[in-house]
Formats: sequence, C-alpha cells, structure tokens
Amino acid sequence: MMFWEAGAAHPGLLVSDGFLRVARTEPAGGDTCGVRWVRDDVPDRDARSERHVLAAGDAGVARACAEPRSRAEYAADMRQRAVLSQEREAAAADAAVRRFDPRRAGLPEVSIADPAAYLDAHQAERPWLTAAGGCSPEVQRVFAALDQGGGHAHIRHEGWVTEEMSERRVAYLEDPAQIDPAKRSSGIDGVRTPEGPHRCRETTSRIGNPDAFAVAFVRGVEHPTVKAALDMAFTPGRIPRPVSLSIADLLGPDGHRHCTGWRLQPVGDSMAVAREHRAAWVDARAHGRHPDAPEPKAQPVGTFAGGTIVFAFGPTRARDGYEVVTMYPRPPRDERQGGSR
Repeated sequence: MMFWEAGAAHPGLLVSDGFLRVARTEPAGGDTCGVRWVRDDVPDRDARSERHVLAAGDAGVARACAEPRSRAEYAADMRQRAVLSQEREAAAADAAVRRFDPRRAGLPEVSIADPAAYLDAHQAERPWLTAAGGCSPEVQRVFAALDQGGGHAHIRHEGWVTEEMSERRVAYLEDPAQIDPAKRSSGIDGVRTPEGPHRCRETTSRIGNPDAFAVAFVRGVEHPTVKAALDMAFTPGRIPRPVSLSIADLLGPDGHRHCTGWRLQPVGDSMAVAREHRAAWVDARAHGRHPDAPEPKAQPVGTFAGGTIVFAFGPTRARDGYEVVTMYPRPPRDERQGGSR
C-alpha cells in the first residue's frame, strides 16, 4: 500500500482511505522532491527500494520520489514536527507577554508583583477579572493594566463572557459589562457614562482563552500599524482609524479556534429589518410592554479561519494620548454581516 507525503514545507493530511492527496511545484532550479511515495509494506530499511525519480523535466516541474520511511515512521515524524511547532509557538507567545510594556499601549504601569493582588481586590465587583485568576503573572499583568485603562476589550470580548452571554448580547442587547441584572435585561450599557442604551451591530465575538487573549493584545500593540496609531499626537475630537490584523499572524495558524461569535439572524433576508425588530423588542421589554416585533434570534458564526482581529482606539483616561479601547475577532467576509464593538 502507498500513500502521499507532502514536501516538508507543505505537510499534507492523511485521510481515512490511507492517502494523502497533495501536490507541490518546486522553485526553479530546485531538486527537492515535493511529492513522494511512502511505503508501509516494506519489512525493514535494508530491504527498501532505492530512491527513483518518477517524473522529471525542466526546472519547476513537479517530481516524485520513493520515500525510505515506513508509514508508521512517517506518521511519527509528522507528530513530532507538530509538537515542536507548538512548543516554538508557545515559547514565542510567552516571550511576547513577558516583554509587554503597558505604557507603550497608553495604559498605567503595573509591576509584575502587583497583578495578583489587584485581581484579588477587585474581582468581586469586576467579575471579568476572574478569567485571569489561574494564569501566569505575566498574563495577569496584561489584564490588570487593561482594567485600569479606559477600554472594554477584556470585558466584552474575552472568555469570561460565556456563549450564552455572547448570544444574548447580539440578540437582546444585554451588555456583559453591565453587572446589574435589571439594567442588563433592559439593554442599559455597562460602560457608557452617563448611562444609555447598549449598542451592538450584527455580530458579537470573543477570544475564549485568557492566555490567547493576552497574546493577541500584546502582539497587536507591538505591530507597527497599531504602534503608529498609539503614538499619534493627541488631538481632542479625533481618534485614529481602527486597524485589522490577521488572526493567524497574532495567534498562529490555529488561532481562530480560540474565537467564537454569534450573528443576528436576518428578517426576510434583511439585516436592517432585523435590527429594527430587535430595537423595538428590547424597548418594549424594558418598559414592560408586550412586544409587537418578533423575538430576535441569533446563530453561531461558523468559523473565524481567515479572519482578523480589530483594534479600535480612543483617548486615554488622562486625555493625553490614545489607547486600545476595544479588540475583537472578526470572521472572514463570507461569515460576516457586521462589526462587533
């Protein structure tokens, strides 16, 4: 029996029928085989057939070679490569969080010795801080710095927000940042001063893992485009434009797996009508009236693969510069109906 192996730069996927179906074209002048046969019926290494080039031609033509490894050896090698890749990514993520400088993000300085005490002192009235309770001191420092700034990314778009809370936010405009249950059910925003109705467009989203959330934020504020926005001279009444960065660039090729979201269901193929019905339904519930509009519905976002993470900016508390006021994952265009702020 034989199955395909991709070249090292493009590992393939072994499917249930025992075949890897891949193809690769070599760079001009290259002599590394991009597509190889792998035998699993070879009794031992000495009895294996010598390598043969099955197809050859001008530079740039795809080639095929006999693979000296057995199928089991090939699978073990692929698993080892995956483990090493994950370890390298984890080490790089840890390094990024360790070098985080809150002041570069327009946030108050927080000593590495302080975050645990801050979380313990404030999580009773600020329940979103509980998500970082079991994290490393470096990740806790990111949460403590964000919580002392003026943003709400860690309040509305992190894993302390459950799937139900995320769904109810987009369907009923119940703000996770609003800790008063009565006000939350009435659609009152938990961040705005003075109080006002909560706003959410057609999609709400979150990064469900606190470590991944911290890594995305830290790597984002290190990105040149985000840094340029944060470094702009403060001008009252003006804010930098939002910046979108690839989820894969910030969290690695599987980073989208940390992201989930919900989308308002259109009414009669119209999202505008769905928003109107939602506003009428929420207003009627807040004032004790029987809603004339149908109850809003939401559906989960299918995937965030190929999506981005949006960084939006606003003035610092001291109004002497800019900070990231929210950060949220945005699904790819074919999954997207609107923004999540």
